[in-house]
Amino acid sequence: MSQTIPTGDLAPTSNNRNRHLLDVADAHRRSREYGEAFDILRRIRQDSPEWIVNQHYAKEILKGIFVGRRTLTSDMRDLADFVRLDH
Repeated sequence: MSQTIPTGDLAPTSNNRNRHLLDVADAHRRSREYGEAFDILRRIRQDSPEWIVNQHYAKEILKGIFVGRRTLTSDMRDLADFVRLDH
């Protein structure tokens, strides 16, 4: 279904699109596809840094990606710091 969302002139607003992408990232996280989930969060940060930093949902997804990890990659630490998530 996510493949049918337009990305051209008739695309949903960036906030709506970003919320949709958070849902997609969370679905990947729940399926234990942590790399895919993290990549989506990084893409949102790249496209809308001022938006993602204020999203509690993004922080919860990121926390879920971190559960059970002994160490974090530098990219993970960087995103966690950016969204002000304690890690």
